[in-house]
Amino acid sequence: MGDTTAIVVATAFGPIAAVLITLWHQDRKAKREAKERLFVTLMAGRKAIPIPIEWVRGLNLVDVIFADSPKVIKAWHDLFDYFHIRPLDERQVDHKRTDLLSEMARALGYSAVQQIDIDRYYTPEAHSNESLRNYEMQIELLRVLKGTERLAAEPRAAP
Repeated sequence: MGDTTAIVVATAFGPIAAVLITLWHQDRKAKREAKERLFVTLMAGRKAIPIPIEWVRGLNLVDVIFADSPKVIKAWHDLFDYFHIRPLDERQVDHKRTDLLSEMARALGYSAVQQIDIDRYYTPEAHSNESLRNYEMQIELLRVLKGTERLAAEPRAAP
């Protein structure tokens, strides 16, 4: 009777255990993928000017996605708190941003990624020049629009 009971128990609980293990594995994999997506997003835009909206949105997800990584959360909170200090020292922002990305890399097991790697960022000169021109055009357009009381519009004669 002992062998029969073992077979019945194994037959009944085997598939249930397999499903539970599969669900646990899928949940773990989804959390890992979310962490990696966030890390890649933050790495991609870490020194972009202007700051990409995806980067800002990503920062706002750190508390949720890395909730099980206290060092990452602390590094994020340090950066967040520093964002509210005036005047803002860009070197301190760079340092705190690098600390955050370094902690994220460590939490994901990317031990080969060093802070010096995180600090490297490539931007072609053409992109920088284009951003500067766009900024200058926006400033000039604002100056003209603010200095103009009204825009003259004269009706045209019908052809």
